[in-house]
Amino acid sequence: MAEALSARFDLPADPRAASRARRLVTELLAAWGRPETVEVAQLLVSEVVTNAVRFVGARAALCLTLSLRNDRIRIAVDDGSSLWPVLKPAHDDDESGRGLHLVAALAMQWGVVEVPDTRGSGKQVWFDLPRQQDPIEAVCGS
Repeated sequence: MAEALSARFDLPADPRAASRARRLVTELLAAWGRPETVEVAQLLVSEVVTNAVRFVGARAALCLTLSLRNDRIRIAVDDGSSLWPVLKPAHDDDESGRGLHLVAALAMQWGVVEVPDTRGSGKQVWFDLPRQQDPIEAVCGS
């Protein structure tokens, strides 16, 4: 696959956004023939969207973007908050705070970039998952 594929979805910043994001990621990765990444993608997009909803609240919309590139799948969530997520130690008795640890452990890489928003500054939290070769690429490339 020489060309990159991408899709963008607007989501309301409400508690149901994580569920909708998981469904969209599942359907799109299946349509792109990437079922091997669905479970990890569902888990990580759920964590990133849940964090965005928590910090943005119901005052803004989120933007979910998926891109299929030659060697990776990038999933990103834009929000209107200037508060950046912080990877901090989680203690045994903490009830939250482990989401970014999952992202850091399971993604190839992840990051945060500033994204201008209509109300000021916002951010995009993104993560990359490995893209396995298409079966025809594996045969022709050997």
